[in-house]
Amino acid sequence: MARTKKRPPRPRGRAVVRDRMPKARVVFCVEGKTEEQYVRKLVEERYQGHVVPVFWGSSHRSSLKNLIQTVQRQSKTDDVGEGVWIICDSDQNSVHVAQLEEWLREDAKCHRVAVTNPCIEYWLLLHYVDSPRCSNAKAAVTELRKHLTGYVKGRPLPADLLQRTNRAVERERKRSVSFGNRGVWPDGKCSQIPLLIDWLDVLVERRRTG
Repeated sequence: MARTKKRPPRPRGRAVVRDRMPKARVVFCVEGKTEEQYVRKLVEERYQGHVVPVFWGSSHRSSLKNLIQTVQRQSKTDDVGEGVWIICDSDQNSVHVAQLEEWLREDAKCHRVAVTNPCIEYWLLLHYVDSPRCSNAKAAVTELRKHLTGYVKGRPLPADLLQRTNRAVERERKRSVSFGNRGVWPDGKCSQIPLLIDWLDVLVERRRTG
């Protein structure tokens, strides 16, 4: 009587999910290395497994005008995915507002922007205090170092900061209501990064529920 060959045991471990939805591709064109580090850490801590950030441009102190031109050039050949976000400071970029508004009108669904006045450090400060005291970009960096010891522009940000995201969003919303910031360009000290976070939250939830 022939002996039946035994099947080799199945390897133990996590089951392979064959129909898992691919990550959402979101394009970012950012002014500097700090903005890039922030977006990378935000996605890692809040949207891991759901969003893949793609960066266009050099991320080395690019003006708003250059960011817009980079997107216009690269979108002709590359996939824009779910959308393109330009992230920049208001500092020295107000002269390019008209060009920004025109770019936003080109594709209202796909083209997005998040401007912080005066700089990204103001937004980071909102993770720690209700009303950051900073009259300019340099003052914002100085103030941030009181809460984030050893902070250096362009360096990776700690996970602890990103764990305070919801509180920062709440603080900015209260300030925006108080000061009436509604336009494309921020009026007074504020940040539009909560618009990005809201957009990503909705994107991920929509893909989860399908």
